[in-house]
Amino acid sequence: MTSQAEINKLAERYPFVDEELEQLIRCHSALCDIKNTDSFLTKIALSSPYSYFFLPGNEMRRRIEIVEGRILPEGFGSCLRAAMSVDLFVDCANEGQDLSLERFLEGVADCGQRGHKEALRVIWDCCSYLAGFEDALKPSLVVDLCYRLAFAADVTISPEADAKSIIEKLESERDGACLSLEKSLAQFGKTDLIDKQNFMTWAELMVPQLSSTLSTFVHNLLFHTKWTRHHLNFVPFEYPKLDHMSSIFVGRHCSNLFALALTSPLMGGKWHNLYSFEYHGNSMNRLQYSILGFSGPSVMVIETEQGHILGAFLNTTWKKSKEFYGDSNAFIFQLHPTLAVFNPTGNETNFIHLLDGLGFGGTKDMPRLYIPASMEACNAGVMDKTFREGDLLPGDALEKFNIKSLEVWAVGGDDVIRNGLKARGDWRALTDSTIYQARVIKDKSSLVKDINLLDTSLYKHLSEARGRAEFRVDEKHGGYVLDRSQ
Repeated sequence: MTSQAEINKLAERYPFVDEELEQLIRCHSALCDIKNTDSFLTKIALSSPYSYFFLPGNEMRRRIEIVEGRILPEGFGSCLRAAMSVDLFVDCANEGQDLSLERFLEGVADCGQRGHKEALRVIWDCCSYLAGFEDALKPSLVVDLCYRLAFAADVTISPEADAKSIIEKLESERDGACLSLEKSLAQFGKTDLIDKQNFMTWAELMVPQLSSTLSTFVHNLLFHTKWTRHHLNFVPFEYPKLDHMSSIFVGRHCSNLFALALTSPLMGGKWHNLYSFEYHGNSMNRLQYSILGFSGPSVMVIETEQGHILGAFLNTTWKKSKEFYGDSNAFIFQLHPTLAVFNPTGNETNFIHLLDGLGFGGTKDMPRLYIPASMEACNAGVMDKTFREGDLLPGDALEKFNIKSLEVWAVGGDDVIRNGLKARGDWRALTDSTIYQARVIKDKSSLVKDINLLDTSLYKHLSEARGRAEFRVDEKHGGYVLDRSQ
């Protein structure tokens, strides 16, 4: 039994609170029990008393069997255990008596609490072991593992998770899932294979949430609930959940939601539809009415008539302005056929410009990504000074495109979306009030006096006509006529 003094000492060296350390010590004891023939993942999952509270009976055991047998690659549990044990920190700096326990604690910390770089290292090592200890890997192996980890994390913790439908989804999309991610990662290698440095660089630039697929899975296995999230050193991965039918993320493009969720920690969880071509109407007026006033993170996704997908992310209030606005959280991206994220360069701050048309980056005269008022003949440039250089459309496509579908989604979680919608409601109420006040004028005489129509050329003919005999009423046709016979 580990004393409180020993737990306090461990807490000084490892990024866990006391309750987490107590659970990890129980877990380590289960792993050391040679009489227990359960798998590595099963021992971890069943060592916590919380697993029986949230998934009663043998439900947790059944879930882990599904995860190991149908969702994750065969042998993943053993590979994860090996990858968690290779950190030499414990051997070099161990201050405790139980080297095995501290090696386990360090391995768990490497899966997320030590930061995303260590978690990426664990992901790479797992893939390397799965491939037979290879130093160069196929991009599809790495992407596929992370894709499956995202679903496995949900199955292990959520009572509502439908394991059967997840398995069917994985099997039906086995060949086509995440192709945009695979192509993106392959571009960082010199051949059709990538090395560890290629992988790390790609993850840093394109998919900063990738490591959270592993971190969330391991966290859910160990702790099951959200009660320790205040202490997490990573943002848990959540697969996007759309509250409205999408015309873009359907069929072969469903898995592109996973790719987009990896680009920002704000992309996970609930998505609320602010605008869509099909539902709200394909006009700039309808687009602006739907988004103006919304305050918070949102993502605009465009599918072109050629089937390419691109868009922009911003975390600000939508407003009409003659000047550019926004902040450095904004980025533009290509999503299909290849994922490419173009973050701010720091050289300029021309993030978004919304007036008659909608533009991102570039200048007022030539934005990098531009949707004109007509919403036709849009532009997607290759470079500007605000965002990193690169193709928003495939290299063989022209910079001009026409829109097949356009959607704007509010993201960031329930509370953030709720506050953003309230801000939009307040903006609409203020706008409507301003318009109403401009239309209603109580004292009409002041209006006539201010406008002074009688002194304008509009009624000049009245004074000029008076006293002229040749100017008479035309009873036959109505009005007046100038009798030139006199």
